[in-house]
Amino acid sequence: MKHQETIRFALFSEVFAAIAHPKRLEIIHYLGEGQKTASELTELTGMSKANVSQHMNILKARGLVHCDKCGTFCHYRLTSPKVLEVCEIVRELILDQMQITAHNHAVLSTVVTLHKKGTA
Repeated sequence: MKHQETIRFALFSEVFAAIAHPKRLEIIHYLGEGQKTASELTELTGMSKANVSQHMNILKARGLVHCDKCGTFCHYRLTSPKVLEVCEIVRELILDQMQITAHNHAVLSTVVTLHKKGTA
């Protein structure tokens, strides 16, 4: 049982590692709008074709992106809408954390500052 858990967590880690790069998240965002060619992704992201290709290989290896061959072109698409759902959940988590931080900042800003004797 312990070995199966280790494998499961390793698989989770590989998927999270694949989406942990800002440019790969950007690619996922654009693919969420619909399938794109490597040329379109190059233009949208400002990356070189070689760099887009490297990122796409990582996303494909983790099963997040699929390539549909059409002649000499490859049309990339997300393998599942769940890829975007994961990204949305993480975005919501970040927003929640930002709200907590903003609330704590507001609370702390209302605290009267203490002055040491002989200062102020």
